[in-house]
Amino acid sequence: MPNRVVKAHTPLGEDQLLFRSMHGTEGLSQLFEFEVDLLSPSVSLDMKAVLGKPLSLEIQTAGEPRFLNGQIVRFTMVGKEGGTSRYVLYRATVRPWLWYLTRTSDCKIFQNKSVVDILEEVFADYNFAFEKKLSGNYRQWEYCVQYQETDFAFVSRLMEHEGIYYYFKHDKGEHTLVLADDIGAHDTLPGYPKISYLAADRNPDPFQEVIDQWQVTEEIRPGTYVVDDYDFKKSKADLMGMRSQPRGNPHDTYEIYEWLGGFSEVEQGEHYSRIRLEEAQSQAERDVGHSSVRGMAPGYRFTMQNCPRQDDNREYLIVSVSYALREGGYESGAAESHYSFSFAVQPTSYAFRPPRVTPMTRTNGPQTATVVGKAGQEYWVDQYGRVKVQFRWDRYGKSDENSSCWVRVSSAWAGSNYGAVNHPRKGQEVIVDFIGGHPDRPIIIGRVYNSDQMPPLELPAKVTVSGFVSRSQDGTPANANEFILDDAPGCELVRIHAEKDFEIDVEADERDTIAGDRTTTITGNEALTVGQARTTTVKAGLDHAMYRTGSKLEVSGGLTEHFFKDGIEITTDKGATETVQTGTSTVEVKAGLRHETFDEALHVDVKGGMIERVKTGDSTLETWQGKRWESYKAGWDRKILSGGGTDSIKDGLTETIETGDHISTVSAGNYEGKAKAVTIEATEGDVNIKASGDFTFEGNHVKRVNRFLLWDWSPTAITMTGISSGTFGVNNSNSVFANFNNLTQVITAGVKFDRFSASCSVGVYTQTVTAVHTPNPGVELNVGAFHIFAKSFFGVL
Repeated sequence: MPNRVVKAHTPLGEDQLLFRSMHGTEGLSQLFEFEVDLLSPSVSLDMKAVLGKPLSLEIQTAGEPRFLNGQIVRFTMVGKEGGTSRYVLYRATVRPWLWYLTRTSDCKIFQNKSVVDILEEVFADYNFAFEKKLSGNYRQWEYCVQYQETDFAFVSRLMEHEGIYYYFKHDKGEHTLVLADDIGAHDTLPGYPKISYLAADRNPDPFQEVIDQWQVTEEIRPGTYVVDDYDFKKSKADLMGMRSQPRGNPHDTYEIYEWLGGFSEVEQGEHYSRIRLEEAQSQAERDVGHSSVRGMAPGYRFTMQNCPRQDDNREYLIVSVSYALREGGYESGAAESHYSFSFAVQPTSYAFRPPRVTPMTRTNGPQTATVVGKAGQEYWVDQYGRVKVQFRWDRYGKSDENSSCWVRVSSAWAGSNYGAVNHPRKGQEVIVDFIGGHPDRPIIIGRVYNSDQMPPLELPAKVTVSGFVSRSQDGTPANANEFILDDAPGCELVRIHAEKDFEIDVEADERDTIAGDRTTTITGNEALTVGQARTTTVKAGLDHAMYRTGSKLEVSGGLTEHFFKDGIEITTDKGATETVQTGTSTVEVKAGLRHETFDEALHVDVKGGMIERVKTGDSTLETWQGKRWESYKAGWDRKILSGGGTDSIKDGLTETIETGDHISTVSAGNYEGKAKAVTIEATEGDVNIKASGDFTFEGNHVKRVNRFLLWDWSPTAITMTGISSGTFGVNNSNSVFANFNNLTQVITAGVKFDRFSASCSVGVYTQTVTAVHTPNPGVELNVGAFHIFAKSFFGVL
């Protein structure tokens, strides 16, 4: 058997499967696919023995052999190679191990990881070789979701977003996935640092490895790329990033604007605008060619030489290679061998970025989830009111505070420090939508009931009832605040229930209109503070206030109670205290009577002055039982401005003046006093009686008991000692005053005595005594109204 350029290494051994041909394509950020035809003398190979096993093609070159390696993912028995051939043709489809990621699909959440971290975590599940040749710094993603997509689609779109691409290094028995993000990550093509161009029409040696076809292509690409996004935590920040790099043609200023660029920081916007522009311009110059170089492989660099276009003699990065290899037959008369390598390259003077060909997986409308949080806490929210949720599709979440990212909660009303606030609690079922359909951007838009979270009202019995019912934290259904609206016809009701405290704060006015009755029950205390005035109007009926253990009213300024059209009645069962600390207390009854009744006692304590004024009508003070005591420490004055006065005492009156004088003056009119008997006693000093007119004594007998009696009677002065009396009347010379003390001096100017009456005028007191009324011999003496005199004199009312 002649030497072969291409040799196959299979799980069944070299004699069981022989290489016949291969064609396929391999490129940057592409899953290569090789269709390899193999020949076997056996028609009954174990198909399962080769599936999922590596296949290596060893290709001879001018230097060290090169390999193409992959996994056999499909194996087909095609049939006889030819009509007379003794070989059976088998076809193996060979793919990289990364292709296995297309065989899985999942929903999974990654939190606080960079894309590189996520790639490593995903690749670790497959246990194949990969290598990182990355120079960039990659941000942490707070929240990244694989949503109903294959592992390959998931990692591909992440790498495409970040500008990371990959290629494969092939060895015998294995291949290694290489992650790259810069031209510097690529090695020189092994054994071929320089490759010459030699046109095919020059009949090159078929065994000479050269580039024999070359095409150069340039196209117009955008010159500016703008990315933009929004982060609610920096709601006023301008996250827009822009990168511009015109390539020198008349239409190199076109701009692409991308909204929702997938970032949240200003510097990230700058980074992604550069990545996106490099992606757009990566295909601005893409050259293709054909070569006989057997070592041609994507992901490596070489320098072209001897090209007629001098500008093309430069370094290139191999972007893709298409293989067409065929070995001559293993039997006589078979076709000749053929080895062809078509390729695409780009200059290494600008970056390669993978095109974003993997679509972003999107949700198909809202879905529901369950609110979760930290164990032992019913609420689990952050400063923005966000909560954590457990999605139905998340098989890996533990229904705890790490199940998801913080998810924003929509509100019917939201503004700067105002709006509606209602935080979802653990266990609640919420409706989650996704901004832009991105599973990475969930937002709660509503809440729903389920079999474990039933409505607070019995349905459908109470279908007319709506409102809001909360629940005390860690409480039971009996612990709730409520705002209830009942729309049942004839039973319409608005009900507010506060589980503990209830506060209303009105910064301006409050107006309540109640068409019917109002009942207020306060089990504890009530405090009412009115900053200015207060008006209470009861238009009809009775204003009834009942205080079982007392009432206290404190008024810092004045207190005016008026307009009681039908009177006012105040009843106190035990006691009442009214204190005016400063200012004046005025009670004014403009018409009618003010009546105060005290069943036991009344105590009025006035530290300053006291004025009682009745403008019209009478003022009556009655003490029905017991005595009335009045005490004035600094004097007492009483004045009746008009009209007269009457004092009436049933059981006697005693007046005592401890110090000072007792003066009674009648400015106009007479002074009259009556009593059954009259006694005037001066315990120390004299008794002086003076009249501007006549002085008359009248009585049955006139006695003088004192040591002497002095009469100064103008025009005749008579001095008498002892007592003189007439038998049947009063003698002009007799004394009308009997004094049983030591001495009595009576000085009367113009006293008139007659047989039937006596008139005596002393000070402001006028008294008329009928001295003589004798149908029979003897004297009858009547002294009237002495108690009235005494009462008036001493001011007892």
